[in-house]
Amino acid sequence: MFVFQLLFVSLFLRQVMSSGSGRHSLWAPATYISGSTPFPEFSVVLMLDDIQVGYYDSVMDRLTSGGGEEGAELGLGQEAVFVLRLTLVKHRFNLTAGVHVQQRLTGCEVLQDGQPALIMFRDGSNGQDADSLMYNMTHFSYAGGDGWEIQWDAMKKTYFQMLYSNIYLPFCVRTLRHLLDREKRLVTRRVQPRVRFITKQVVGGAQLTCMATDFYPCHINLTLLRDGQSVDEDQLTGGAVLPNANGLYQVRKTLTVTDEELQQKHNYTCAAAHLSLDNRLEVSWRAESSCSHRMHIISAPASLTAAAAVLLLLLWSRRKHTRRSEGVAMDTQVQTGEEYVPVPPTEDTSREETGNRNVTSVSRL
Repeated sequence: MFVFQLLFVSLFLRQVMSSGSGRHSLWAPATYISGSTPFPEFSVVLMLDDIQVGYYDSVMDRLTSGGGEEGAELGLGQEAVFVLRLTLVKHRFNLTAGVHVQQRLTGCEVLQDGQPALIMFRDGSNGQDADSLMYNMTHFSYAGGDGWEIQWDAMKKTYFQMLYSNIYLPFCVRTLRHLLDREKRLVTRRVQPRVRFITKQVVGGAQLTCMATDFYPCHINLTLLRDGQSVDEDQLTGGAVLPNANGLYQVRKTLTVTDEELQQKHNYTCAAAHLSLDNRLEVSWRAESSCSHRMHIISAPASLTAAAAVLLLLLWSRRKHTRRSEGVAMDTQVQTGEEYVPVPPTEDTSREETGNRNVTSVSRL
């Protein structure tokens, strides 16, 4: 089930990404699920370009985010059609009980330069293309998927051509222009990308990642250069533009660089061209000026332990030096024959001198 949803979302993203500047679109991806799953049985998301402006599912049974009554009709009236088509699919391919998915991408595009508007639908069953229809006011085309036995005669083709040209296309374009007026600030905004290098050490070299993030709209040209020359795309991994959780986008391209290449000290440049920039934004990286792929960072506990060891060593050295100084002083006193004789108090000295004088006087007598 989740794989089917990813396939459908990737189809929608490719359709949105294919539109260039000056083009706006209104899409209503719808999904019907047969079988026991934790997901709603039927759901529709209303997208103005790449901005969600409405949502409906069979559990809430109401439209949220204000797509308007006209926007709701793009998908809400299709649930019965989805049930019928999935029933035909099961019968056609002898599908047994279990989880089965019927999906449809329907919507329209308008261009600001007066080119014909486009309306289309594309159906999928269990993650595989079923059939599709495209009409741009001058050309009408219908295609059936592999294994589908759907035949359109001339009368049926004329009927659908009139239906799309007189009802569906004017209705979709009118809704699109209404939502564009309401969401003009979001649709026409320009957010500059942040460009940077990310390096990671790997066995035998390093991974050098050129990354641009937090930009809008999603169209961007990201290039990785070595000494001013573009690196071949077959040497890079990544490159898909992905949505961020904040409504902006990111893209990254990664190059694996060997140790020999790092020693050659090439200059790598990450360059981004975007609608929000007057000039190309560039960030450079060179192995000699960034050793992040060779840097070994000492953890905080190890740093504290090393500092304590150095402090203890200094204290021990100082104490040893003090003891050695005291020992040298004692040795000097012994070598000079000096002996410390305590000096008696002044009072005792006077008494001794008096007694001696008395003794002398007696002997003379």
